[in-house]
Amino acid sequence: MHHSTQEVVSTSKTEIKVSGISGKGTFAKVKINPGEYIFTLWGELVQSDPNVDHLCTQYGVSGDDPLQVGDAQFVICNHESKTINHSCNPNTGLRNTSDLYAIREINPGEEITYDYSTTSGVNDVWTMSCGCGSEACRKIIGNALTIPPIIIAKYANLDVIPDFIRQQLRQAQLVL
Repeated sequence: MHHSTQEVVSTSKTEIKVSGISGKGTFAKVKINPGEYIFTLWGELVQSDPNVDHLCTQYGVSGDDPLQVGDAQFVICNHESKTINHSCNPNTGLRNTSDLYAIREINPGEEITYDYSTTSGVNDVWTMSCGCGSEACRKIIGNALTIPPIIIAKYANLDVIPDFIRQQLRQAQLVL
């Protein structure tokens, strides 16, 4: 089935359209305030070791798509969840398991992004070339341990580190 580049999938706050970062992206339709809940990323929950190559092959997704939600748990995201792109200077973050919250004001038309490293467990060997274009771009992103300590502290203060990552970082004595 061929989809036009103008295809838009909408929720009350967001819509999916072509992204300047990568492929499709999710954009704000309305002003979203700091701390505001946007939606929960979801899909099919699967068990796997941190090497998800076999999952990607099985489900026909790229290595950047499975969302890690536990030490050995991943979500094969639905279309809406999969179109939230990464940024090294994101405007949202994940709380609890996969609840997306704004960490600053997001204006209508602005692409919604989060830092993928906040959902990659400390034992994950995944890396991705980053083309987010922000001044803070890390160029290559990886697991939670690759986030600079000052940024981890910022995310912790904003409460946008998923529960299992926070637990792993506590065990590594990096976040309290």
